[in-house]
Amino acid sequence: MEQQVKILAVDDRYENLLALNSILASSSYDVISLQSGEEALRYLLKEPADHIAVILMDVQMPGLSGFETVELIKQRKACQDIPIIFLTALSTSIEHVLRGYHVGSIDYLFKPVHPKMLRMKVDGFVNMHLNHQKLKAQSELLHKRTLDLEETNRKLAEAEEKLIEQNLLLENWVEERTSELVDAHEKLMNSQEHFKKMFILSPSLMAIRRLPDLTYLDVNESWKQHTGYGDEVIGTALNLLRDDLNNSTKYGDIVRNEKVRYVTKSGDIRTALLSTEIIDIEDENCLLHVAVDITESLRFETEMARLAQLNLVGEMAAGIAHEIRNPMTTIRGFLQLFQENDRHMQKEYIPIMLEELDRANDIITEYLSLAKNKQSYQRPESINRIIESLLPLIQAEAVMSGKHVNGQFGYCPEIQLDDKEMRQLILNMCMNGLEAMSIGGTLSIETYQEPEHVVLLIADQGSGIKTEHLEKLGRPFFTTKDEGTGLGLAICYSIAARHHATIEVSSSPNGTTFFIRFPLHSK
Repeated sequence: MEQQVKILAVDDRYENLLALNSILASSSYDVISLQSGEEALRYLLKEPADHIAVILMDVQMPGLSGFETVELIKQRKACQDIPIIFLTALSTSIEHVLRGYHVGSIDYLFKPVHPKMLRMKVDGFVNMHLNHQKLKAQSELLHKRTLDLEETNRKLAEAEEKLIEQNLLLENWVEERTSELVDAHEKLMNSQEHFKKMFILSPSLMAIRRLPDLTYLDVNESWKQHTGYGDEVIGTALNLLRDDLNNSTKYGDIVRNEKVRYVTKSGDIRTALLSTEIIDIEDENCLLHVAVDITESLRFETEMARLAQLNLVGEMAAGIAHEIRNPMTTIRGFLQLFQENDRHMQKEYIPIMLEELDRANDIITEYLSLAKNKQSYQRPESINRIIESLLPLIQAEAVMSGKHVNGQFGYCPEIQLDDKEMRQLILNMCMNGLEAMSIGGTLSIETYQEPEHVVLLIADQGSGIKTEHLEKLGRPFFTTKDEGTGLGLAICYSIAARHHATIEVSSSPNGTTFFIRFPLHSK
């Protein structure tokens, strides 16, 4: 259904609007009565301008005059083509008439208006509006058909271009195939030349063997120098390479960096990393052997590992001797004292001697806790439950030293834990954190879940750990405390290793944070 054509009648007098409605009453259009210029502007802002055939505008109105209203209407692009007829009973001078035409009106009528003349003028503008709308619709339809025709022509042009391209491709196909064959032959020759140079000059041991009989076709200089075998192996199937189980490499096997042994012509047994690849030489399948001799590297690594173990044993022995010598010295001194004095001194000093023996025993026990093969009894446990059971003890220790403890425990599922070892780890780290802070500091204990881990965070507000000490954390007998054994944190690292957990450290002058990440799924 088409939108009904509208006529705007703008007059501040209600009786004038009634007269205009009576004159223009028609089923072909709708007369909209508005009593001010402001109301007319608001209406035009809300309603589509292309539905309005003509505006009948009174000149003299309170507020915005007819002239001012029309000037504002014409400033809006959508309303610039609406015909406007001024109606006035007062402004009859030629200056007002000219101003009316100047601001954009199409006619200027004086009241009282002849009804039939007004009706004929309005009907004329309505017919012009309807014809304009029809022309606009026809123009849009014509534009659409023009676009469709252009699109059809474009597709035809594209089809023609493709046909021309296909013809050109077809014409050039033979020439291109010929050129490609020539290029391929040149590339093949170049590739063979490059391969030959690489084969001859490569520092790796290289040999080419025919498939399936594995007879040697060629070996390079490095092969000859390392194995001692040269042209005498050409044409034979002698296999010098053995895997770690002393088995010959299998026929046609493709391997990557497999450790093998080979026996030189002089009888020496050497080690190499072998890689193989099936290649095509003159339309014949061949097996390319590429081996890198690692005999000297393995000897160097073995010697370095042995020296590292000896160094570690020496450091640990020195640490244990240093820590146990002190209580042993105390006990020896008291025994000498007993030997030189009366026996009544025994009751006074025996508790001290027993305490020193217990101290030495504790050091040995802590040292044994570092063992990787120590039995760990792990079962599904809640890390939050373990921390909450230890929290009163940690808080009591903090209160005694004038410090604070802050705990935030997020949801964490049960994971495989050894209850006793976890208590030892948590207490050791929390006590270290409390000792690192001055009075008034806060120790933070948090737990939360990551996609693959449950995380335990322990953070202090101490002065931090020096950069040169960070890489030594967890090393047995390394400590920055005056009376520490250097085993506490090392034990924590050992417990974490037995739980397949990792420990990360972040330190600054404002404090140190330890992140212990436990895997959600046991390994």
